[in-house]
Amino acid sequence: MSAPQAEVKHNEGKGQETENFKFTRDWLKPHLHYLEKALSCLKNRKINVLEIGAFEGRSTTWILEELCKDPESKLITIDIFVKIFPDNDNEATFHENIKKTHKERQIEVIKIKSFDALINLNHEKKMSFDFIYIDGSHESHDVLSDAILSWNLLKEGGIMILDDYEWDFFEEEYLNPRIAIDSFLKYYQAQIELIYKRFQVAIRKVIKDYTQTIRDDKTIP
Repeated sequence: MSAPQAEVKHNEGKGQETENFKFTRDWLKPHLHYLEKALSCLKNRKINVLEIGAFEGRSTTWILEELCKDPESKLITIDIFVKIFPDNDNEATFHENIKKTHKERQIEVIKIKSFDALINLNHEKKMSFDFIYIDGSHESHDVLSDAILSWNLLKEGGIMILDDYEWDFFEEEYLNPRIAIDSFLKYYQAQIELIYKRFQVAIRKVIKDYTQTIRDDKTIP
């Protein structure tokens, strides 16, 4: 038996046409208030967005409808569309939901592993992004590489949101996203302005001056 589907309406509003999207799970809803506040500065602008991890397109459709209002705005979505749940064709559902936005022209879907996709994007250097949303693999090594490889693609002043900071699926602490995100925040602290840290972590790329203080007891071999 397939998982029950829920109709989600997130584009209702004055002057907008209401569409019903089909999602078996709505992991985005608890974070929408914070997302909308943090990303309000991007609305009604021509922007480039990078999304890592799509599942059925819940966040993808929201990004297209709420952030990519300018017809020249672009979204690149990276996902290999692994079937996480039995009898749930999340890839087919994703494409059905994207069609309902009527914004297929504004999205490019890259169906390879995020590491390889990000290496290619860094190599091509053809696009930088105003907003990057990381919600792909939940294993720490993947989260860390996604964050580091994406950071170089984020514009100065751009916003990155990393999901699943408090997700503790594994007994082994070193496998969960928190340790990767904390390491990334510490390593790149001279370039980061923290917006909020909850189940999701939102940061802005701000290149700041920083000092390098040589220790008094530093010895040179």
